[in-house]
Amino acid sequence: MITVYRGSDYFEGQLLKGLMEQEGLQVFLNGTALQGGLGEVPALGHLSITVNAADREKAEEIIKAYERGDFALGDED
Repeated sequence: MITVYRGSDYFEGQLLKGLMEQEGLQVFLNGTALQGGLGEVPALGHLSITVNAADREKAEEIIKAYERGDFALGDED
């Protein structure tokens, strides 16, 4: 398994996981149990997404497309 994402935004992690799963990738979002236990402690990068090594390139393409805004909803949506 290869880590392709690190962050602290639970919703962004779930969104990326869903986008990757739609493309048929096996995806694991790690660190979600820490979300509630952190409380007021500032923690960055406690979430990570891992994929099979063979899927690394495709997963990274999806992350780049997300960061470019390719999945943003327009006025017509």
